[in-house]
Amino acid sequence: METLECIKTRRSIRTYDRKDVPTDLIEKILEYGTMAPSTGNTQPWEFIVVKDREIKNKLFDASLKQEHVRDAPVLIIVCADIEKAKQRYKERGEKLYSIQNTAACIQNILLAAHDLGLGTCWVGAFEEKEVSTILEIPKRLRPVAIITLGFPLEYEKPRKIERIPYRNITWVEKYGKTWEFKPRPLDIQVKDWQKRLSELEKKLEKSKEQPISEEKESFSEKFRRIIKNITK
Repeated sequence: METLECIKTRRSIRTYDRKDVPTDLIEKILEYGTMAPSTGNTQPWEFIVVKDREIKNKLFDASLKQEHVRDAPVLIIVCADIEKAKQRYKERGEKLYSIQNTAACIQNILLAAHDLGLGTCWVGAFEEKEVSTILEIPKRLRPVAIITLGFPLEYEKPRKIERIPYRNITWVEKYGKTWEFKPRPLDIQVKDWQKRLSELEKKLEKSKEQPISEEKESFSEKFRRIIKNITK
């Protein structure tokens, strides 16, 4: 799948086929997750892969009883190594960089899974302490996401989400200055082309006595023909 197509077509999937996800696909997804950028190349992420039914039921309770946490064939819990981030970057590393870095890693996982024909959902609503207790996560790690993973049901099409147009949330040079780029009206573009054509014809008239390379001459004639056709 092309990169832009993968980004544009990815959706959160909450219902899955019951069949298992092969280990080699899970490994590939995790590998691409680790290719995300990280502050100072600290790579402050660790993963816990869960397939056990009993553990998933406990995580279902800890995640406010979200059914896809219980029903997904595989769960990937992404943890941030806050001690690693804090050691190098102090408070900013602990409270910001560790979250930013693992978020980039999570997005890589979602896109890699989609590219491989799998569905995912990024779950952030859960009781951190309870999840840490269930999975016996050490204190230096903070669970930041539960990713549900499985094959989507073919007969259920993902719900299309309308996105806020980027022009509505993008500013130029400073906050509040509206993004003003607009395509020029076609009639204005045609007038510009006509002007360029006129200037080119004048240059050609002046250069009749001078030798013109075949490359320049063919380009000029081609340009004139295209503009004339457009402006008819």
